[in-house]
Amino acid sequence: MDCKDGYIELYTAQLNAIADSIKDGHIHYVKMKYIEEKYKEVKGVFLNAYGWYVRQASVIVEKPEQAESAVWTFVNERYAEMHPGYTVMKLKVPVREAVFFRMSDWNKILNLRYVGRTKDEEDQYSEKLEKYGVKYEGDVYETPFYPQLKAELVASWANLFRFDHEVKNGGFPEFEDMQAGLWCIKKEWAAGENG
Repeated sequence: MDCKDGYIELYTAQLNAIADSIKDGHIHYVKMKYIEEKYKEVKGVFLNAYGWYVRQASVIVEKPEQAESAVWTFVNERYAEMHPGYTVMKLKVPVREAVFFRMSDWNKILNLRYVGRTKDEEDQYSEKLEKYGVKYEGDVYETPFYPQLKAELVASWANLFRFDHEVKNGGFPEFEDMQAGLWCIKKEWAAGENG
């Protein structure tokens, strides 16, 4: 998918009520309470990851005060999972309003894993964990025993955004799982919905 005239087509699955509200002209923002409700038992880990994302992504694209987290969108429609009560929305968004990354990298952060720029870099970090006897990578983050390894782990998460500049300069990485975070959805971006 390329960016045309400064815009990009993205897809997102939203509750029908939210999709209807957007069609009626309301701007949709994500509240942290939605994330808390969605992830219940494991919300602590997810709230830390989402909080980290919000702080970092707001440096790339300024965050409106009303936005507490990002709206997840996808370059490939098949990643916008359709569930009963949801509408898949096709959006035409100004490229400068989106923060681009790979879904697989975001999943690594949610699982408290290292995000390397290359597979070799990730393998080197895994070897380092083996030398320290770490069996579960998440222990590095969740326990106080590995401060240096935790610092490396958290620093690696900045690699999540390594494709953002490339996309905004007209290139597009050849990954199917490209995703974009938006701070909101506006009516004028809703080019058409599938439901």
